[in-house]
Amino acid sequence: MPLTALIIDDEQLAREELQYLLDQVGGVEVLAQGTNGIEAIDLIEEHHPDMVFLDVQMPGLDGFAVIQRLMERAGKEDLPQIVFATAYDQYAVRAFDVNAVDYLLKPFDLTRVEQAVERVRGRIASLS
Repeated sequence: MPLTALIIDDEQLAREELQYLLDQVGGVEVLAQGTNGIEAIDLIEEHHPDMVFLDVQMPGLDGFAVIQRLMERAGKEDLPQIVFATAYDQYAVRAFDVNAVDYLLKPFDLTRVEQAVERVRGRIASLS
């Protein structure tokens, strides 16, 4: 059964690159894409994906604010697995503080995307 995913990033090229790499990895169905934090919350609540590739810096709400808002609404146990996907390495420690599964730096590469997907699979398996 494929993992379901959302891609949330304000840069179209980054969304397209991640979609292409996830297609190469296989076993991941991207349900939707969003361009900002507000869309992220709406799409997560609508689709309930297994994982979300989430940019840190976006218009409206940043990636950390998205997680905080979701936790306020649904609680930590209902959160999808979060993989931060960003151009900025200075947020990595903070990302793991909010229990992110992985942290991908732009430009993305196939090996790192594969590793992130495998980490998500492992985390989901350990929770069930």
